[in-house]
Amino acid sequence: MPEQNFVDDPNSISWFEVSCRSASRLVSRLPLAGDMVDIVCDRVKARDDYMQMHPLLMENVQQKEPNNATVLYFCQQLILTAQFGACRQNFRRHFIDGKNKGQLVCPQIPLIKKLPKDPNDIMFGYWKAQF
Repeated sequence: MPEQNFVDDPNSISWFEVSCRSASRLVSRLPLAGDMVDIVCDRVKARDDYMQMHPLLMENVQQKEPNNATVLYFCQQLILTAQFGACRQNFRRHFIDGKNKGQLVCPQIPLIKKLPKDPNDIMFGYWKAQF
């Protein structure tokens, strides 16, 4: 049977989200277990988001004159995939614009080109921390 490509309905919930919610509810009576399930599910979702945005960002960066608005948007979204706190600040400083504070206005193309295809290849403390 040929594989069909279905467009995700924005009003639907993915199986992944349903399974994460169900698992969280099932173990919610155990101390901290529900929180751990939420953390794992959030990290998996962040990795999927990164894997979808990275090729689009790189495609835009490789153009002779990259569209600054598009590059800026994808950079902002990639920053949000990094774990909150020091990891997010380190990620921005090392891979996006070289500074930690203020609004993101001028991403640096040489830094962006250092982004690996897989976020698991980003060293500890720049994209995720241990649980």
